[in-house]
Amino acid sequence: MIKLLTFDLDNTLWEIDPVIIEAEKAMRNWVQQHVPEAVALLEMDQLKGTYKRVLEQFPDVRNHPTNMRKKLLYEVFIQARLEHAHALEMSDKAFAVFYKGRNQITLFHQAEQILKTLSDQYPLIALTNGNANLEMIGIEGYFQAHFSSETEGKPKPHRAMFLRALSTLGVRPEQTIHIGDNPEEDIEAAGVLGFHTIWFNENQRLPADRCQPSVEIHSLDQLPEAVHRIAALSLN
Repeated sequence: MIKLLTFDLDNTLWEIDPVIIEAEKAMRNWVQQHVPEAVALLEMDQLKGTYKRVLEQFPDVRNHPTNMRKKLLYEVFIQARLEHAHALEMSDKAFAVFYKGRNQITLFHQAEQILKTLSDQYPLIALTNGNANLEMIGIEGYFQAHFSSETEGKPKPHRAMFLRALSTLGVRPEQTIHIGDNPEEDIEAAGVLGFHTIWFNENQRLPADRCQPSVEIHSLDQLPEAVHRIAALSLN
């Protein structure tokens, strides 16, 4: 019997790339207004070196998108010759602009209705490598919990998030369906633990040697039926 659904977020419930582009544009405009001397340091060729230095100095932030971006901004402002306290303040404010934009997403068609329908039947838990804020997006009410690389210290495909979801509700892998778009981070990672999996595949090819999904769907409106199929099979 299925007792839990776990969901990836970015590119499963919404498309993330254009959101990040717009969020970074808003952040850059804010920097242009408030710390104009730092704008040139946000160019990609300049930023790559800063990113490398931050990872060398703080390797743990690789799995913490929020801290990574804040430290990156701090280093940019230090390079622009701001004093420590001012650089820290500006990095927090610049990140807040980015984070607001990062959470101004457009759910895929029917996604919210699908979440409502499924959450009426099963508990849902979000599992993501990103730093989406369910409350800011407005869908926190559909989820029992939300775990991420930031809360667990390890990103998918590491098992930490999946095991945390199971232990939270005291269910077994075979009683759980994981839904996601990434063949490695979602389908294979959950599948090897014994989860049922639903692969939301818009336009990818899965190598034959990879762990195969329980069900493959190509649009989100196929999800409720896919869950129903797995749930029916699990009763046999």
